[in-house]
Amino acid sequence: MRFKLIAVAAVALLAGCATPAPPEPGSAASKVVSMGKVKNIVVGAMRVARENGFMTVNVQLSNTSYTNKTMFYRFAWLGPEGFPVAEEESWKTLTLYGAQTSFLPAIAPTPKAMDFRLEIKTP
Repeated sequence: MRFKLIAVAAVALLAGCATPAPPEPGSAASKVVSMGKVKNIVVGAMRVARENGFMTVNVQLSNTSYTNKTMFYRFAWLGPEGFPVAEEESWKTLTLYGAQTSFLPAIAPTPKAMDFRLEIKTP
């Protein structure tokens, strides 16, 4: 009986330590990197287009709490091989008011950009 309890506890502990599956390549989730814990901010739909040869991105952000949230973000612009093709951007600040949904627009600084990564963090 004691062995069964230990076995059940070990299986439960191991199941809790399982890492979630990585996001599917090309999905919106694969384009977002959280630098630390990001609480009550949800990244929604992403729209990507090319205008005059430059990649443009529009990302939906939602604050799921009723208090104001400050977040920091920056885009990394990547070439076809997945390596950066532009200088690293500085962090920008965005305040999302309680229960607010906002859109974050960005334009690649170079026409060489074929992909992007959105890096976000909260204080």
